[in-house]
Amino acid sequence: MSTTAMRSSEEQHKLQRELADKITSNAPLDEIRILLACGAKPSEAVTQGLRPLHYACYRDYEDAVRLLLLRGALVDALDEVGYSPLHLCAEHGNYQLIELLLKYMARVCFVDPEKETSLFPRAYKCEEPLRLAIKHGHYDCARLLLEHGANPNARYFYGSEITQVRSTDIEFVKLLLMFGADPNVYDRDGLTPLMKACRHREKGLPAVKLLLEYDADINALAMPKQDLRTPLHYAVLSGSSALVDYLLEHGANVNMPSDYDKPAPLDLAVLKDDPDLVTKLIKWGASPNAIYTYIGSALHLASCSNLVNQYEIIEILLRAGADVNLTHCFSEGGVLKSPMVEYFRSRDEVDPRVVKLMFAYGGKAIMKSPISDARGQLRNLLKVHRTQPGVFVQLASMGEQFDALTVQRLPFPLETRMRLLQQAVSAPSLQHLCRLRLRSLLSPLRPEKLQDLPLPKQVMEYVLGAPY
Repeated sequence: MSTTAMRSSEEQHKLQRELADKITSNAPLDEIRILLACGAKPSEAVTQGLRPLHYACYRDYEDAVRLLLLRGALVDALDEVGYSPLHLCAEHGNYQLIELLLKYMARVCFVDPEKETSLFPRAYKCEEPLRLAIKHGHYDCARLLLEHGANPNARYFYGSEITQVRSTDIEFVKLLLMFGADPNVYDRDGLTPLMKACRHREKGLPAVKLLLEYDADINALAMPKQDLRTPLHYAVLSGSSALVDYLLEHGANVNMPSDYDKPAPLDLAVLKDDPDLVTKLIKWGASPNAIYTYIGSALHLASCSNLVNQYEIIEILLRAGADVNLTHCFSEGGVLKSPMVEYFRSRDEVDPRVVKLMFAYGGKAIMKSPISDARGQLRNLLKVHRTQPGVFVQLASMGEQFDALTVQRLPFPLETRMRLLQQAVSAPSLQHLCRLRLRSLLSPLRPEKLQDLPLPKQVMEYVLGAPY
C-alpha cells in the first residue's frame, strides 16, 4: 500500500472513530451531519466490524439511527461476532428502534432452518434477536419480532427456542406457543418443555396447563439418558401432589408398557418415601406387582430400601394387592427373590412389625435355600436366630416345605439344628396344617377376610402368623 493510500486509510478510520464518538456521546445531529459531509461513511466499520448504526442502536439514539439509515447505512450489517443493529435493540429492549429497523426491512432470522437440519446444531457466536429479547425479559420486543417473522422454533446448541425459556416465565412460553412453537420438542438434555415444567413443583403448574392446552404429549418419553421418564415421573420426583393430580386427571399413564425397563412412577414414589403419593398412584390404577427393572416390584423396592415410612408404605402396597411372595425369572436367567426374602436380606435387624404384616398378608416361610426356591427363608432364619429370637420363633413356627439336608448343613447351634431337623422330618401338627390350609383357601390372604369367620381372636392371630 502506498504512503498516500495509508494516509487516506488512517484519515478515514479517524473520521469513523470520531463519528462513533459523537453518536456515543449523543452529540447534536448537526455535528453528525458535518462528519458525514466531511467523508465519514454510514456503513463503514469503526472497529471489530461495528458500524455507526451499531453505536446509534446501542445508545438508543433514534434520530441518529434515522439519519444513518437515510444516508444508506446497511440495516443488516454484522460485526465480527455476528451481531446486527437489530440484535442490539432486541437485547436492550429498544422497541421503537426495532420498529424503525423493521421498516427498513431488517432481517429477523439469522439461522436458515432449511440449511440447518441437525436437531442440536453447533454453537453459534451469537443468538437470534428473538432469543436475546426473551432472555432479557423484553416481552413487547419479542412479540414484535415474532409478528415480523422471527422463528419460534429456532434451534440452538442446547435446544429449540421454547426449551431455553424458564418454565416459570409463563408469558414467554405462551407467546412462543401462540406463534407456533412446538410443545413436544426436546432440548439437549433430552427433556420436553412439559417435563421441565413438571420439575418445578407447583410453580410449574401454570406452564403445565398451558402446554397441555397446546397439545403437549402428556405421555412423552424422555431421551434414554434421562431413563425414558414421562412428565408424571418428574411430577412424582418433584413431590407435588397437586401436579401429580393434574397430570393423572388429564390422561397421564400411571403404568408403563410391558417392555419398559426403567422405574415406573410408583417405584419413584416409593423411593421418595412418600406414602401420600404412593396411595394416590395406586388409587389411579398403578400396579403394585408390575416388574420393570431387575430391582423388582414396588413392594420389592419398599422392602429393600431404607425408608422412614417403610412400614406405612409396605402396608399401603399390601392393602392394594401387592404379592409378598412374588418372584420373577428374567430373560437372561436371573431370578428375583420374593419381597419377604429380600426384606430379611437387606438389613441387619428386621422390624418385627413388618414381619408380622407380611405374614398377615400371605407371606410364606419356605424352609429351603433361596437357590432352590426364590421364596426360601432358611438363610434368613440362620441370620436372625441369635440377634432376634422372637422373629426366629415366628419364622420357624410358620415354616413349611422343610429341606432337611440344607438344615443339616447350616451352622446352627446343635440344639437349634436338632429341633429344626425334628420339625423337618416329622409330620406337621394338625393345628399347623389347618392354619396353612386356611391361609391357602383365603388366598390372597387379607386380615379383613378373617373378620367374617366365626373364629376367636387368638385363633385369628394364629392364622395370620402369630406363634401359638
